Amino acid sequence: MKKSLLILLFIPALLNCSVASNKENLKDVGIFGQHELRRIEQIEGINGKISGNFFLGCGSLAGNITNERRLQFSWGRTPDEFIVTTLPFSMFRFVIDDSKKVPTVEFIFDKSWLDSKWHNLNESEKSNPNSWLDDEYIRNHYFRVAIVRISKQDFEKEVFLPK
Repeated sequence: MKKSLLILLFIPALLNCSVASNKENLKDVGIFGQHELRRIEQIEGINGKISGNFFLGCGSLAGNITNERRLQFSWGRTPDEFIVTTLPFSMFRFVIDDSKKVPTVEFIFDKSWLDSKWHNLNESEKSNPNSWLDDEYIRNHYFRVAIVRISKQDFEKEVFLPK
């Protein structure tokens, strides 16, 4: 009897606990919208995977390592903030827009993932947008593209496309 009474008392408390959707979480992080780019630099990176199986000292190892061109860029949610992010070239789409005096970047995520629920963010998670962009699982499954809107003149001066 006491157990069922305790359960009945906790049901309203559990129903009032709401979990934010990923869209609400990313709004809190300030990652949506167009953000001014402050610097763009091409860098070389290494990408690879290695896996293996061993049992009692015997086994196998397999993998691959490749060079990967990346763009490192700084942006911010406010004019006084600088966030440095690095993404592979394959994650960018460049849009030539001569009306842009300053290039901008906009991060696009999978819509169905944005609508799904995850958890409420703590202050540390809200303060670091790179935790969403650098997380390999999120980037490979839910992050779609970084759209850079840039004038033709800035594009030719700042961005060197891979050959």
